[in-house]
Amino acid sequence: MSLSFRLDGVRLGYGHGAVLDGIDLDVAPGELLAVVGSSGSGKSTLLRALAGLLQPYQGKILADGEEVRGTSPDRAMIFQEDGLLPWRTVRRNVELPLRIRRKPLDVSAWIERVGLAGREDRLPRELSGGQRQRVQLARALVGGPRAVLMDEPFGALDAQTRADMQRLLLDVLRDTAATVVFVTHDVDEALLLGDRVAVLGRGGIKTVLTSATRERILEEL
Repeated sequence: MSLSFRLDGVRLGYGHGAVLDGIDLDVAPGELLAVVGSSGSGKSTLLRALAGLLQPYQGKILADGEEVRGTSPDRAMIFQEDGLLPWRTVRRNVELPLRIRRKPLDVSAWIERVGLAGREDRLPRELSGGQRQRVQLARALVGGPRAVLMDEPFGALDAQTRADMQRLLLDVLRDTAATVVFVTHDVDEALLLGDRVAVLGRGGIKTVLTSATRERILEEL
């Protein structure tokens, strides 16, 4: 079952400064919402708030109608830096969230799903950047989160590997019901992946492109 989000008059920032103000936004269950904006526009700040890592100065952030007050296994995060534990193999990195939650440790299906079958016993240093991101994707999804929050996960990859990971992400998500909020600075990537695209700028949401608008833009690219 996927998760819905609602942001109502949300003001976010650090210390005494507001990065985003007056944010009103709904994310439907099962939707892939891409959030695009320039550096410093507040993309990562918004994602941290959805994850429960940052509390708003004003307004409310709701997940399925309940106010977000902290982190939850229902909301998994994927970062540009893979954050893999260097002393753990591929298998043991993917198992980690299941170990923490004391769940069965059968992760072979997910390792195969992300294209890493046969590499289960390799350490992160023995993998390419794209392969490490595949491990991170499997680790995020293995616990069955209801929402996945992705902070420019493919930003450090070369063009071909990035395209491969975009295709893999869309393919893998078809097997889940998770809601996804995908942050990127790349407009083409946002248009390719998102069911809708929220454009950030000047401290708030400038516009939200609907699926129909998105299709027209894609035709013109």
